[in-house]
Amino acid sequence: MQTITTSQQAVSSNVAPATEKRIMARVVLQVWGGKKGNDAVYDSEKQVDVTDAILLLNHDFVIGLQDSSDQTDEIGHQHVNHSGPLEVEVTTSICHFFGVENMEDITLAAFEEARRAMNPKPPEYVRTIVEMEVTAKVLPGGDRATALENLSIEVSSPSENVIITRAARMKPSGDRALVLAAADPSLPRFMQLMALSSAISIDDGALLTDWTRSAWIGEPTNEVLRFAWTDGELDYSAVLTEEGIETGSFDDNGRFFTTDNEGTLLFVRFFKIESIGPSNLRSLH
Repeated sequence: MQTITTSQQAVSSNVAPATEKRIMARVVLQVWGGKKGNDAVYDSEKQVDVTDAILLLNHDFVIGLQDSSDQTDEIGHQHVNHSGPLEVEVTTSICHFFGVENMEDITLAAFEEARRAMNPKPPEYVRTIVEMEVTAKVLPGGDRATALENLSIEVSSPSENVIITRAARMKPSGDRALVLAAADPSLPRFMQLMALSSAISIDDGALLTDWTRSAWIGEPTNEVLRFAWTDGELDYSAVLTEEGIETGSFDDNGRFFTTDNEGTLLFVRFFKIESIGPSNLRSLH
């Protein structure tokens, strides 16, 4: 067995993992249930290899991960074909991968050495147009044209390693409806930056350090993120839906352009706030 270590081999938390090891996440798939239909109910579970995804993240972000949090659940959604709620447990496997007891014991040196040794690959995003033939039974009095115009089609992948992240129906043509099965690379980048950020701004306004986040359920109008702020006189808010985030894009300056739930164009900037003290000051000569 080949073991790759850093220069500080004497410290256990600085020992990078053997290349045969993998980071496996326990993903608990759930469905909405209960009397009001808003309870996450256990459905099934699976073990998913998330090694590449973890090693592509920022070191500070990784050592701060907690099981069953928004951050780990988002990792689960990126690896399974499941539009409902889920919970992810992965910290124990990460610690085992690096040979440490606690997440904070994973040093930057060990993390960077593991990334170099494992050479993780990001997912490939593919956009394709699929023509689907639709056979419909039209009952007496049925409006065939209206039915096709408002046709709802759900797209899923039979492959464990191909995740459908977005499916949008295009304009019907005759008895056929076109479905766009697409994976937009802006989406995972936006969600990862939201998880990493300690503050954001809307249209270069005040820095916001608090916002409300809802579960991603695969519904275009679902309101995922809600921001609220004030200038001392007026109150403002912005709400981003799944569709708005999926159709957004980054510019060369790292700004994420999207439209809110009312169709207003806006852009988001991401910030990392760190505390400073006397140790940050340079000596004055």
